[in-house]
Amino acid sequence: MEVNKNYWSMTEGVFNCLIDKNRTEAFKKAIDNTVKNGDIVADMGTGSGVLAMFAADAGARKVYAIEIDKKNIKTLKDVFKENGYEKIIEVVDGDVTKIILPEKVDVIIGEMIATGLIEELQIPAMNNILRNSQENVRVVLNKFENYVDLVFNNNLFYGKKFDILRYEYSDWKEGESESFSEKKMYSSVDFSIINENNNINKNINLKIVKSGKINGIRISSKSIFFDGSSFDFSFAYSYPIIIPINNLEVNEGDEFIINITYEMCAGFNNFSYSIIKK
Repeated sequence: MEVNKNYWSMTEGVFNCLIDKNRTEAFKKAIDNTVKNGDIVADMGTGSGVLAMFAADAGARKVYAIEIDKKNIKTLKDVFKENGYEKIIEVVDGDVTKIILPEKVDVIIGEMIATGLIEELQIPAMNNILRNSQENVRVVLNKFENYVDLVFNNNLFYGKKFDILRYEYSDWKEGESESFSEKKMYSSVDFSIINENNNINKNINLKIVKSGKINGIRISSKSIFFDGSSFDFSFAYSYPIIIPINNLEVNEGDEFIINITYEMCAGFNNFSYSIIKK
């Protein structure tokens, strides 16, 4: 009897991404439209390995599935073998922000994404893999746009008030917030080029479009793929963040200046924000 089954160290996160049909099928479509027969592909932070398998299905000659999780390495090798990909997909054990690949790649798959690029390591990972790529490399997740608006959100849980940073999951109806302002883009990142300056310090002028009450600044994002398709968010991918502010009564036509300051991919410890009525 076999009792020593393999597993992912971060089982919940990897599995949630795998079963998030909207997220996974959006990437599959973009991979199918980007990978060509004979391509060499890098899959950054491969996780479950499903995107690497999609690349192989699309005609890749070789896929380097990069993974730093030691316990996931064995699991991935078994998954690829069980599905018949062991000759095409090579699991590479290493830090995607530092690793040097055996050959230059034609396509990069990278989904180390967090809303606003506040957390995760997409930019340093992309910068490194771009240095391991052909000059005309195709980047599946090509651009990432970040937006802000002013909202009212439910901050009562079990009859208690929580003025905390929270998330707006796509399948959580009670957690949907109501927007009262314009929604404006405050940054756009092109992953097909090396990004050296990753500091955000933006003042965004937002006009109120209907009267009511606000208690949050919402940060949301949009992914733009190499084939021109786009994707907003899902329950396991880039869901909006609601940042708490004091309750404010607003009237249509009011204007506010929102300041957002942080270093992308460095976490919330360096994140700051303010709101001022004009």
